[in-house]
Amino acid sequence: CHLTYLLTWYDWSESLSSLAIYFTMGQCCCSPCKRLLPSSMIEFSGTAAAEAIMNEESLLENNIPQVHSINPEMSAPSIRVANDLGNEVKGYGLALTDVSVEQESCYWEWRVRTGGNPTVTVMVGVSNRRNSKFYEILASSSVPPEQHGTKFMCTASDLKDGDVIGIVVQQSELPMIQLYVNGEIEDGLQVTRFRGTVYPSIYLPQKGSNNDVSATFLYREEQYVHGPPGPQFHPLIAERSLM
Repeated sequence: CHLTYLLTWYDWSESLSSLAIYFTMGQCCCSPCKRLLPSSMIEFSGTAAAEAIMNEESLLENNIPQVHSINPEMSAPSIRVANDLGNEVKGYGLALTDVSVEQESCYWEWRVRTGGNPTVTVMVGVSNRRNSKFYEILASSSVPPEQHGTKFMCTASDLKDGDVIGIVVQQSELPMIQLYVNGEIEDGLQVTRFRGTVYPSIYLPQKGSNNDVSATFLYREEQYVHGPPGPQFHPLIAERSLM
């Protein structure tokens, strides 16, 4: 038993219960280690210790709501975050959020404001990671900007002020992405496949002199306007929370 290493790893201010979990999971059974702990702690099984840690982490996770926002560093320079929560986007161009799609099945919504226009057209779906260099190349390209970074996105047309677009993702079935508008499935608005690490994204049009078209990213159950079409589609969870 490497007692010296263990005592270096665990400061004496750590609780005895933490030592008990480490020793039992590592099957440390020498007498010096045993003298450090009450017998009841030594008998605490490795499986039980692991379950205790997992349960504690689960409780902590459930008590902390997921907080996601628009990522300005991955979004176009013409995009701006419009509220303190960081989930409302204005301007025009491609905007990506800061949470990648890691789950098997998930769901989120965008609530669109037309900025005084009768109707607007936006693109929604997912996009791979972007950076400032991507937008620099885009600026000097002859290809229309709405065709860059939007391969895994669909066009939702004739949206009125307050309309809500729901995005359903199911990575093991086709289509992988299906769009809903105001709770109703939109035939033809789907993405068959996507590849790589992707992020929820939206493309806002350059419309009007003030470019006041905006969209709000709704990713928690209490924020949903319509909600997913089935219980298997869960809210987005950050990658670190899935570990």
